[in-house]
Amino acid sequence: MLSEDIIRLIKRGNKEAFQKVFEEYAPKIYHFSLSYLNNIVEAEELVQDVFLKLWEKRETLDHSKNLKAYIYKVAINTIYDVIRRRNVENAFKDFANSSYETSSNNTWHTIIYEEMQEKLDLLVNQFPEQRRKIYKLSKEKGLSNDEIALKLKISKRTVENQLYRAISFLKQHFKNESLAALLFFYLFL
Repeated sequence: MLSEDIIRLIKRGNKEAFQKVFEEYAPKIYHFSLSYLNNIVEAEELVQDVFLKLWEKRETLDHSKNLKAYIYKVAINTIYDVIRRRNVENAFKDFANSSYETSSNNTWHTIIYEEMQEKLDLLVNQFPEQRRKIYKLSKEKGLSNDEIALKLKISKRTVENQLYRAISFLKQHFKNESLAALLFFYLFL
């Protein structure tokens, strides 16, 4: 099947066409991202993110464009996001370590942390019930996507989709906050 035909089918929401594209490109994207990230879990999550973005943006796909190039472009942008997040996390950890070592008064850090945690709790409580359960099982209990799916008797894909939506919502609400809030988001979510 020609790339143009597959794109047209995906644009119309054809899951079989999407599945074919996923089966063809997911292993390639996994190995490609693994070569940059050197982290199996991040590479697996990146593949899920790339194809979730492809599905969510399917209606805007241009059938005259190269689908493979589009998928790799999304993958590269997502890799940059992961690396950028890592850099922010590392900078924050370095900053926090040096601040705690040199500061005799940690009250300010505690206040900022508690304020950000309170805002996070308020936002999480706005989630639909199932999304909130999934998010808490993942972030607070540390369960894997497979464990959550088994516990809630839902598909792993549903868990991944709900976590993606939860993180997107939180990113949106934290993006206009101060640098401290942004660092908190990347460090604790």
